[in-house]
Amino acid sequence: MLKKMINPLVVSAIALLPLMSACSSDTSKTESTSTKTAAKEAPAAQKSAPVEAVANDEFDYKLEPKQVSENVWCFFGALDMPTQENGGNMSNNCYIKTKDQWVLWDTGASYIYAKQAYAAMSKIADLPVKTVLLSHEHDDHWLGNNYYKEVHGANIVGPESINKNYHDGDVTRMFRILAENQIRGTKIIPVDEWHDGSYKFNIGGVDFEYMSVGNGHSVSDYFLYMPSEKAIFAGDLVMNGRITSNRDGSVMGQIEALETMNTREWTTMIPGHGFIIDEKADDESIMYFTLMRDRVEEAMDNDIDSIGIVEAVPLEEFKDKKMYDLLHALNVSRAYMEFDMGLPEHEVIH
Repeated sequence: MLKKMINPLVVSAIALLPLMSACSSDTSKTESTSTKTAAKEAPAAQKSAPVEAVANDEFDYKLEPKQVSENVWCFFGALDMPTQENGGNMSNNCYIKTKDQWVLWDTGASYIYAKQAYAAMSKIADLPVKTVLLSHEHDDHWLGNNYYKEVHGANIVGPESINKNYHDGDVTRMFRILAENQIRGTKIIPVDEWHDGSYKFNIGGVDFEYMSVGNGHSVSDYFLYMPSEKAIFAGDLVMNGRITSNRDGSVMGQIEALETMNTREWTTMIPGHGFIIDEKADDESIMYFTLMRDRVEEAMDNDIDSIGIVEAVPLEEFKDKKMYDLLHALNVSRAYMEFDMGLPEHEVIH
């Protein structure tokens, strides 16, 4: 059961809410059902990388990290689609401080974004980034990878689907949308490792669990758990303040992933998009997917077909959320397909 009961009467309250591995030698045992390596591990950086100032013609992201717990700082992106105005800075990523390195959760939309994020974090602690963990394959979350590989020698841990579906030279969404002075230097590189199931490890005295939950928001989703900080890094399995894009996702997979996350003890949860990180962080996601399941199934029981399903399931409780008009109808249509015929084979759309 989900840790929260969904009460439709609280919708108005929700609407008012604001806003692995190159591990150190103390790495503990793995509990994953499968661990694979795509490439030889790069040598770990032994000291912090050089910090470069923003070049004169380089887009300035004006990044300001927000401390969310004792050893965690995050960058929060806009509740918007990627544009040249925001430089693709529309998702959240976090730096986790250990005794000898930063561990990074997602890397952002470009090499330049990643470089500027590290410059901001180096003012807090002069540490290298040796380990990067990725939430899923959508490119707003990981196109900064090659900065951390080239400059820091970081080990990139993420879903195998990135290696299958994205290759050097592919023109993904960010390459199409961003300006040259935003995407410059960005390259698609493979992840070094991927894991199935629960992978528990220790870096620099800090315990982590990297958990695969399968097809939730995307074809292959992960969350990261830090028991010492009672923190969950949810990736796009959780969003708040905006409507999710379920173009590759599964309503039932999302619900199951939310249930799995809530078996962990947590007080801080970082969404993939959104600013709410306290115990209310996943309320909107739980409500959205629970109501989507219940109302689509009810409409189908009442013989509503694929033509009428969008009008029958408006989920007006969410109409004031960002990107409702752009994304909700598509989410309803995909939910109908899931409950009617099952989800189709994953189609890669860059």
